[in-house]
Amino acid sequence: MKLFGLDITLASKSEAISLDTLIRRLEAVHETVSGVSITPENCMESPTVQAIVMAVSRRIATLPLHVLQKVESNDRASKEPLPNHPVQRLLNRPNDWQTRTSYWLDATSWLIRYGNHYAFKARGTTGPIRRLEPLLPSAVTVEQDDDLTVRYLVIQRSGGRRELRPDEVHHARGPARDGLIGNSPVIDMREAIALEIAAEKMGAAVFGNGATPGMIFEFMEGSQGFRTDEERRQFIEDFGQAYGKRGRFRAMLMPKGIKLGTPITVENEKAQFLETRQYQRTVIAGGFGVPPHLVGDLSKGTFNNVEQQSIAFVQNVVLPYVKMFESAMEAQLLTVEDRNSGVIIRFNLDGALRGDFKSRQEGLQIQRQNGVINANDWREHEGMNPISPEDGGDEYWRQGPSGQSGQTAADDAGDEEDDDDDADA
Repeated sequence: MKLFGLDITLASKSEAISLDTLIRRLEAVHETVSGVSITPENCMESPTVQAIVMAVSRRIATLPLHVLQKVESNDRASKEPLPNHPVQRLLNRPNDWQTRTSYWLDATSWLIRYGNHYAFKARGTTGPIRRLEPLLPSAVTVEQDDDLTVRYLVIQRSGGRRELRPDEVHHARGPARDGLIGNSPVIDMREAIALEIAAEKMGAAVFGNGATPGMIFEFMEGSQGFRTDEERRQFIEDFGQAYGKRGRFRAMLMPKGIKLGTPITVENEKAQFLETRQYQRTVIAGGFGVPPHLVGDLSKGTFNNVEQQSIAFVQNVVLPYVKMFESAMEAQLLTVEDRNSGVIIRFNLDGALRGDFKSRQEGLQIQRQNGVINANDWREHEGMNPISPEDGGDEYWRQGPSGQSGQTAADDAGDEEDDDDDADA
């Protein structure tokens, strides 16, 4: 059954539907002032939304993802990778038809557009989770009973409906008004997105008509005009077929008694067509917190600030989405024993936060001189193989008493002992 063009079909005639569910389904239709309906599905018609979704999802999909074990040693905490952990194998290949990269491309795209990412946790009869099977967000409804029990109602591809328990669903959500379902940024910014799409359609309509404006036909003095509405419609149709689009440069042969009047013109400058398109790009990018240069606006970009904006993009846009995924995975994929023993899941953002070569080397040099990293740490950061301990690969430097750099911590300790001996003498 459809209501206002929206499918609200029930799985069976005896099935009841809650008021909250009905409201959510009706809210899926979002008409805007510009006349363009915006949904998480068709929002990708906006070039700016397309650029934002692809920029964020590609970045996250290519980040290294590790299951780690927190280790306490000498009052210091370190993290050791667990390559053989069941969840690590699951994240390396979530299911049989998706690679890790394609899975996270889809997951991030859905989280951005819908505010939610769902996946069914497929298990065997016993043992860990075997597959993560993505669920289309538009096919999932989350409901909560009076006793606060949460259930997931999924519309299957066959048209049937399946109810899932919370422990059967991996659910990463964005900010939520009700604490259950994340809000869709696309719906919250639907007016801005609709205006950009409307401007795109206006431009396409103009060029689709051969960039030819509308025309006014005038009847000459003494002409009787069209005798019937059908005659008028036929003339307009024949004229459009002969001289519209591909025929716009043909010589016109006007029927007797009819002449062309003043063309209807709308100048792009007066309609602020170009300014509107550029402004909407900036507004939408700002709504997602994305730097303008990532959506193709380089009007105020320089080599220096583009690099800083790219790093800020990772910190202010990518990192929050990463944390949404990490917290959901730790809570829903790890066992209680894993969490209690210090097992965590982390995306590695180090590579995404790397600046230009010169700035990166200067930062590493400061850490090297102050004993924060050794030569092999530096080489690992740059993707190079380690050198042997005999060649000083594992030695840590720090500045000596005189402020000189380049000596090892052991050498520095020896210098301090020599100073003590001199003082005793």
